[in-house]
Amino acid sequence: MPKSNHRIAGLFGFIGILFLFCLCPHLLPQSKDGKKEASHKNQPSYSVKVNSVVISATVTDKAGNPVTDLTENDFRVYDDGKPQKIQTFALESFGPPEPEETKVAGESPKRITSPKQSAIEQNAGRPRLISIVVDDLTMDTALGENTYLDFPRMVDAVKKFINNDVGPMDQVAILSGSRRVQFPFSNDKQRLLEEVSAVLPKLNPDTLQRPCNYVTDLEAWQMSSSALGINQSPYFRQLADVCWLREGAASPLDFSPVTGTVTADNDPAMSIMMDPRKEDYLRAAALRTNGDGEFRTRNLLEAIRQNIRTLRHFEGTRMVVLFSDGFISQRGTPAAYQLQELIDISLRSGIVLNTVSTRSISAANWPQWINVMNEDNIKAQHSPLIQMANETGGLFSQGNDMYKPLRTVASRQAFYYVLTYAMPPHKADGAYNHIKLEVTRPGLELSYRKGYYTPKEELTVQSGKKEDIIDALNAPGNMNEIPMTLSYNYSQEDDSTYAVSFITNVNIRGLQFPQEDDRRKNQVSLVLAAFDKADHYISGLEKAIDFQLLESSYASLRERGLTSRVELKLPMGQYKIKAVVLEGAQGKMGSVTKSVEIP
Repeated sequence: MPKSNHRIAGLFGFIGILFLFCLCPHLLPQSKDGKKEASHKNQPSYSVKVNSVVISATVTDKAGNPVTDLTENDFRVYDDGKPQKIQTFALESFGPPEPEETKVAGESPKRITSPKQSAIEQNAGRPRLISIVVDDLTMDTALGENTYLDFPRMVDAVKKFINNDVGPMDQVAILSGSRRVQFPFSNDKQRLLEEVSAVLPKLNPDTLQRPCNYVTDLEAWQMSSSALGINQSPYFRQLADVCWLREGAASPLDFSPVTGTVTADNDPAMSIMMDPRKEDYLRAAALRTNGDGEFRTRNLLEAIRQNIRTLRHFEGTRMVVLFSDGFISQRGTPAAYQLQELIDISLRSGIVLNTVSTRSISAANWPQWINVMNEDNIKAQHSPLIQMANETGGLFSQGNDMYKPLRTVASRQAFYYVLTYAMPPHKADGAYNHIKLEVTRPGLELSYRKGYYTPKEELTVQSGKKEDIIDALNAPGNMNEIPMTLSYNYSQEDDSTYAVSFITNVNIRGLQFPQEDDRRKNQVSLVLAAFDKADHYISGLEKAIDFQLLESSYASLRERGLTSRVELKLPMGQYKIKAVVLEGAQGKMGSVTKSVEIP
């Protein structure tokens, strides 16, 4: 988390989540014939309730071609074996437009109206926003394989992608799991290429702590898990020996390959031959490796989650491409809950997650048991990458060519069905619930999420709003979901202090003001924060405006926009001012940043 995050959080603590409830001057009863706002044409065609389970499903025929003519009645969904009623259903699309026409001699072309064509047309003309995320936290150095050395290949692939595949309407952002790289969305190819060229020196150089390089992440987790116990690793005896030998403390014991779990209970020789010092050393090595790995994984997932929370407030077709060699996220672990949360946010926001493994495919010249152990580890580390892609309609790719998956993501025309159903009553205990999706048409293949964790606690609207605003203030770029402008002027109060007035204008044309009791109602929160040159929070204010408008006042507000003025007392200096707007009906956000020098 950037250093300024804690200081920004202080903004909310200092003013107690200050709400300056301002009554609009036009609060008269509105006419009953007011019409509801239409959905924005660039938004996904489905809306998601907070207590809904969201499923993104891709359906293909035996040849692997997408099936796009299914209806809600073709699907059956089960939660822990119990059938569920589908609440919402839609066919979504992303990719280059492919207009469908039929021509008859002597006649004008006729348009074909189909679910597929409707999905394509909805997507046509929308800008693409692509977040490229580099995992520089969990890279693997086990068995001498340093995937940090594969990062130059990744950089070359991203450069090629920017040169060949990024169109004039596309915008690309680049960030790293460590947050040492945070380049905001841009369609300037030259700036993007310069930023990519400068990525490598900025990446986190610290690799995972491994007292014994032979202990893989999966083995470290298995030997550290209180539920499994240290002897649950099938390679416990070999690892204890080779790790002890690495320290030069003993000669190797000639153990034959172990194919199952070996303990003193089922192998009496083990209780005689196992040196307790080896066990202690292996236990300490596993605990240290697993602890560091869990810390890095949770930081990586938090960085991706914050990026997704920010990305959902941008207009356009939104996708994430994660370069990673994978990480451990076993069922029931904190990382597994974090992974579900970022997948849930992506599904609810229509964001597609794509993952690219940075592991080189090469043969290793190791003993067979080490090769098998390493293959198990790679499979476990790739599992969350595959889950992220499969459950959001994206792609998982592995291979020495890292440009190919980027090109595929940019060029493919993808279709996926989005279904939601009401979450059945569950205890708030974090239990795993199984999802089963069926299609009545025979011979089709489905890809979809297989389950979810019951929330352990209820997220309040207030805490969610606070997190949204903090994410927006820390985002490297500006959110464009709500257009807004920022201007300022200042006057000197004394020798060291200036009164700086900031004026924001918010374009509310794209916002919904639901009709209730003959009024147009919504709440709009405005936050303004000042940062110094080192990006440290200096000062800020929050203002919340409750609107209860009659139709004529609402029409006037739509025409002129929402203008607000706040004043900060600042000493002479250079500042970065960031203004954020959040509306309550749909949770849309916008932000604007301005550099200010006083005087």
